[in-house]
Amino acid sequence: MKLIFFLIAFCLLSFRVYLSWSGKDRENRGISESNMVIRSDHFYEEIKYAGKFQFNEDETAFKSISPGGYFKFRLNDERIQAESNLKGEIEYTIYDGKTNLGLDAEGKKLVAGAIREMINWGFDANARMERIYRKGGVPALLSELDSVKTDQVKIIYLSRLFAIDSLSAENISMLTKKVGSIGSDMDKARLLNNISTAQLNNPQIAGAYFSVLGGMGADMDKSNAIQHILDQDSLTAENIYKTLDITSHLGSDMDKANIYHKMISNWLVSGNTFDTLLNLASLLGSDMDKENLYRSLMDSKTISDEQWISLMNHSAELGSDMDKSNLLIEIARKMPKSENLKAACQKAAKSIGNDMDFGRVMRAIQ
Repeated sequence: MKLIFFLIAFCLLSFRVYLSWSGKDRENRGISESNMVIRSDHFYEEIKYAGKFQFNEDETAFKSISPGGYFKFRLNDERIQAESNLKGEIEYTIYDGKTNLGLDAEGKKLVAGAIREMINWGFDANARMERIYRKGGVPALLSELDSVKTDQVKIIYLSRLFAIDSLSAENISMLTKKVGSIGSDMDKARLLNNISTAQLNNPQIAGAYFSVLGGMGADMDKSNAIQHILDQDSLTAENIYKTLDITSHLGSDMDKANIYHKMISNWLVSGNTFDTLLNLASLLGSDMDKENLYRSLMDSKTISDEQWISLMNHSAELGSDMDKSNLLIEIARKMPKSENLKAACQKAAKSIGNDMDFGRVMRAIQ
């Protein structure tokens, strides 16, 4: 029995040592740590701290630092150090680059600036965000975003803001614009996915949304964001045009073709957007991609006579006589049987050099 108790005690002690070694114990006790250095030509910033910290109400001074805790800050030649002895008393060392200072007005000003930097780099981000929201609501959180220096903390704030149900259109527009300040396109795309159909159909929000989307550099992330747009219940005509424009600037024809196909299958292409997509499809490098898109467009709900003729003319521009004839035959079978369209199809068929393929099209027209 004694051996069992000994083994249990030993395991608990070992687990305690592991937690302490891995940093989990410090985290569980609310101890914050940082060791950050930013260095470039003529610039040096260093923030190091360990302990539990409390600020005064306006976050310009330390209210308390846990015994043994410390805060060290350097900005070029300025240096601030605050250390807590075993009694929890804080001792300061303040140097403004020329002179050692006490905790007078100038010294307090430097300490306040150092604390501000500590906060801007993410100290106590989650808890502080909730305090700001309780105190000042959405405007306070939006304002604070401009001071945050790391994408990681910005994403915390942005995610929290998007989760609020009572945001106004102006709030959402401002929030969406701030997504553009995130460095990672993957994170931008993920954050933009918080925008609902109803919100995206608001012109103010849509303007901010497509501005961020168009500014993304990674085609994969941009394509994923566009796919999210196409999964929405409905889109305004203006948003469909914006989506087509952004898609047309993707580097990959495969990505373009995939998005165009999805727009057609989701019944987002009709009227003038039919003409726009048809013209964009004709600019793809691969005749196979063009042919597949032309076939998909034939299944659109409403196609005017002018649009059937445009389909014929674009089909006639393909490089292969077989591809031309196959498409024109399918067009001849699906188009309304008017004399005007028959004549246009016959005209397009004249671009076929192979007599056999030409004959096949002519028989289909009749």
